[in-house]
Amino acid sequence: MIREKVLYELEINRGKQISGGMLAKKLGVSRAAVWKTISSLRDEGMNIMSVTGGGYCLANDDDTINEQSIHTLRKTKVIGSSLIVLPEVTSTNTILKNEYSHKDEGFTVISTRQTAGKGRMGRSFTSPDGGVYTSILLKPNMPLENLSFLTILAAVAACITIENCTDLKPQIKWVNDVLLDKKKLCGILTEASIEGETGNIDYVVVGIGINVRTDISKMPTELQSIAGSISDFCENPPRRAEIAATLLNVFEECYNILCSEDGKAKILKLYDDRLCCKNETVEVYTASEHYNAICKGVNSVGNLIVQKEDGSSVILQAGEIRIKI
Repeated sequence: MIREKVLYELEINRGKQISGGMLAKKLGVSRAAVWKTISSLRDEGMNIMSVTGGGYCLANDDDTINEQSIHTLRKTKVIGSSLIVLPEVTSTNTILKNEYSHKDEGFTVISTRQTAGKGRMGRSFTSPDGGVYTSILLKPNMPLENLSFLTILAAVAACITIENCTDLKPQIKWVNDVLLDKKKLCGILTEASIEGETGNIDYVVVGIGINVRTDISKMPTELQSIAGSISDFCENPPRRAEIAATLLNVFEECYNILCSEDGKAKILKLYDDRLCCKNETVEVYTASEHYNAICKGVNSVGNLIVQKEDGSSVILQAGEIRIKI
């Protein structure tokens, strides 16, 4: 309890000195308790400076991430109103499904490192330290056929988050990769639990992993030409707590839009505006074939429209595209 209160005071006074005596008086605890808490937070890696007789100061460039740092910046009513930050997990999606699926809608698991991150089509998602890996629990009242719009929403939310926190303008590669200069900054995986008797959606876990201060050179060699990090394109990358809180804020805004009248069309417009490779040649991979085609955009349900070399149009409901470099 003291830890959360001290964290809150440090966060709202970030960059400013606040005396131990003032903290103790405001929180109704002893100065020794404040000192012990500060020491513990430093042991966790927080850059808390102190000056004799001047008190404590959380450095502006401190990049540690915890529940309180996110709550201080979060403006949501539902998404992330209850959350947990874990320094390392196997997969935030797995943790959320296995341990927290009974929680109310909006419960969120965040980590800065995954040891068994998951991607589409059963692939692994490399998740070294330096990223923000977020899984959000949803319990939407929507038909099963609209489930794909949550993945579309997540891609839009990730793009807008990066736009709001930086001067960068990322794009989306269908279905759900967020790219900048053809480098993958973000991966998304949506997983749903369906009620067996009714066929209705029980719950959905939306996983969004953003590379913020990730050292790409430490990734497997085969990924180094594909993956990117915000820090690669931004001299002063935002704090990960800012990215995490902004993502929750934007996600809730987009979720509210999706649940409103004409919400699907509005989200699709935001998605299509950020779609990369329009009118460019891409490689199309489906379960049965592989061919080159021109990317034309998405239809009213988020399927990709491509034009084959013979001029015929194909609507892709599944599969993936790869950018021709």
